Amino acid sequence: MVKLTNNPKNTIKIISWITIGIIFIFLVTIPWRKYVFNKNISQGDDFLTQQKYTDAYVKYQKAGLLKIDSGKALERQKLAKDSAKNALTLKPLLAENHNDDLLKLITDADSKICRLDTDRTLIEKNLAEIATINLEFCANNGPKDYQSWIFLGLANLKLADSSHMFAEFKPGFRQNAADAFAKAYLVDPINKSAIEYSISVNKILSNQSEVDRWQTILDNLNKISK
Repeated sequence: MVKLTNNPKNTIKIISWITIGIIFIFLVTIPWRKYVFNKNISQGDDFLTQQKYTDAYVKYQKAGLLKIDSGKALERQKLAKDSAKNALTLKPLLAENHNDDLLKLITDADSKICRLDTDRTLIEKNLAEIATINLEFCANNGPKDYQSWIFLGLANLKLADSSHMFAEFKPGFRQNAADAFAKAYLVDPINKSAIEYSISVNKILSNQSEVDRWQTILDNLNKISK
């Protein structure tokens, strides 16, 4: 039987060739990784301007794994989260990508002019995140009327029900809706809509004490109206 012995020189050569091979593969794949990185960023941007926040976030995560420009990928991931809560943060990206139509909608919503009819249309067209910009102004700084609070609540419910919204944000949107409906009730305690919405959203929030409180208010109102 022939006994095999390790030759240090051969071992060093093998290690050197393996190292060279790894470096070569790394270098030749840089253009491909850059291409895939840019493609993921671009697709993420497209998803983000369509209010598909979670889809955009996944694309940005994939871009980050390529280690080409992890800073940009992380910034985009943060943008996806921030814009899900506040559409105004999208304005620089929209300007950069020349998305003038969506940019105009957001700019108009931030014009400090109450436009409830426009907000209703935005909510119906699944653009509730834009409607909330104007509705926050209408409800807190504008006429502070019943409809402003109701629409603000409905816009938040729409965001909470979106399949493209981050799951961890949904309870917050529902609580925002509950707060808005409660303020609508204070404006018009006779109108049952705010009370009924309050019951519904607090059931989803599993806030039984609030459900009972609003149900009692509704029952008493029904007795008075009979």
